Amino acid sequence: MAWILANLPTIAVSAVLVVLLALVCVYLISLKKKGKSTCSCGCGGCPMKDSCHGKR
Repeated sequence: MAWILANLPTIAVSAVLVVLLALVCVYLISLKKKGKSTCSCGCGGCPMKDSCHGKR
């Protein structure tokens, strides 16, 4: 119990970071399922558009 109390700030910050990472992953997966780009600038002028998304 003393170890947990001694490291409580580190545990709390780590938990917040894990939650934020999970939220970002859920957001990116939802964008992928909707077929939207994650870079938010479109693929019209991108030189890597064919290798990134492939032919539809």
